[in-house]
Amino acid sequence: MTELTETVHEHHVHLIAGVDAILVTAQMVGSVPCEELRPRVLEARDFLAGTLLPHMEAAERAVYPRLESALSDAHALEPLRREHEEVRQLTAELGRLCDAHQDGVYRRGEALALRRVLYRIFALLRVHLDEEEMLTALLAHSIDPDAAKAVAADLAHAVAIPL
Repeated sequence: MTELTETVHEHHVHLIAGVDAILVTAQMVGSVPCEELRPRVLEARDFLAGTLLPHMEAAERAVYPRLESALSDAHALEPLRREHEEVRQLTAELGRLCDAHQDGVYRRGEALALRRVLYRIFALLRVHLDEEEMLTALLAHSIDPDAAKAVAADLAHAVAIPL
């Protein structure tokens, strides 16, 4: 592994733990009391807004432009950018669901909407993070080692929340 792939992998290991917790929370919807579920839902929202989204934005600034340059295609990462936008929208939807439900039992429609959002976030992110790692490995082997180290440093510095 290069310094760049190690940096990305280290970040992703921490992110995947949070993403996997989202799956567990989704599986809990409808099967555990609200007093147990609500804190998990709030943790998922806080993880997405406070950790995952800053990581995405850092990757867009530090890694994506260099990867597109290495691939000689300014639009090569457009699908990943669209996925980032979808994660932002799903995170906003999760926030709206959290704000709309302050306490008490989740009604059937609320539970279905919550489960749908959580599962969509989980599925999208697991695939997305794997793809980012593959593309980062491609970048690390497409540019000189000093440039790869610079990208790793940029990414480590750009992430707003230490992992």
